[in-house]
Amino acid sequence: MEQKEKVILFGRGMVYQRKKESLYRRYEVIAILDNAVKPGDPIYPSIEHREIVMNPADLGKFPDMLQDPDVPVILLSYALGDMSGQLRELGVSAKRIWFGPEIEPYNTFERMLFGNGGELIWEEGDIFYRNREHRLDMKIDPSDLEKLAESLKDTPLYPKADGILQNLPQVPLDDTYGMCRGTPVDRYYIEAFLDLQKERIGGKVMEIGDRAYTERFGGEKVTESVILHVEREAPKINQIKGDLSTGEGIEAESVDCLICTQTLPFIYDVRSAVCQIVKLLKRGGTALITAAGISQIIQYEMIHYGHFWSFTEQSMRRLFEGIAEVESVDVFTYGNVKASAAFLYGISSEELSREDLEFHDPNYQLIVAAVIRKK
Repeated sequence: MEQKEKVILFGRGMVYQRKKESLYRRYEVIAILDNAVKPGDPIYPSIEHREIVMNPADLGKFPDMLQDPDVPVILLSYALGDMSGQLRELGVSAKRIWFGPEIEPYNTFERMLFGNGGELIWEEGDIFYRNREHRLDMKIDPSDLEKLAESLKDTPLYPKADGILQNLPQVPLDDTYGMCRGTPVDRYYIEAFLDLQKERIGGKVMEIGDRAYTERFGGEKVTESVILHVEREAPKINQIKGDLSTGEGIEAESVDCLICTQTLPFIYDVRSAVCQIVKLLKRGGTALITAAGISQIIQYEMIHYGHFWSFTEQSMRRLFEGIAEVESVDVFTYGNVKASAAFLYGISSEELSREDLEFHDPNYQLIVAAVIRKK
């Protein structure tokens, strides 16, 4: 196995969180410096990562680390001047100090700076941003690299918004999620999720509102199909009136699989609904759930049912993980900024390319989907 280069990381904020997986893959991290740790109180944060976490002032207690000229210190912050000044006062040489924002993966700001040949340079105690291709040479603010953006606004590096904004209408093309134009983008993701989980749809299956997905994805594996509707029982066969928020019509341990798509955002007492979902599953049963992360509000739905919540991967997971009867919670997210904008404008999934739809950006969670397994 190839031996990794040893490094010390400085900072555990947003830059660290974005880059840590890449850094641990590339390097052997022997220590993390963090001003949030009290001087004299070094800690070991986990079994997985055995590096010591300490205040920079405590570097002097580890002379091998402090004096080793072969161990770089990577600054994981935009306060590069302030942090490098701390290290210089401790005797760390400038050649050992690396600038973390230059290391991939980049966010959009870092890509603007470093994805086009730019670099950060030490010069006479100050840090400069230089880009030879665009003939840029700028001293950075010691406490905030991001302030450099203001100086770049009139350069070719700065992405202009007017080319995007000038063609955006103030009203959507279709204010019914895009249903008048084709398949709504959220439905594309919901159906992709259900197709991925279709082997779980079998036995006695309950679906909220109708049985379209039960029939489409369950097929011959379904022995009995039940519809749960909040307002009416019948006229469809095996349709019952029930309310996930109150437990009305809910029979404990009665179904093998529940398909619950785009329902939780319209239930105010969502914690009660989550408990009722787990309650109605048989032992070993599965609930397949989707909810909106990013969505428009349709007035009819809000007035008729209420529209209370949007979800994230984190909120969906925490809602179910706290229930004792739940064996496992697997959460999936779907979407990206382009697909989300298209959905808000009522542009159908057929009008987007497969590449546009399949690109996954966890920062734009258009649909949050979960597989809940009961013990």
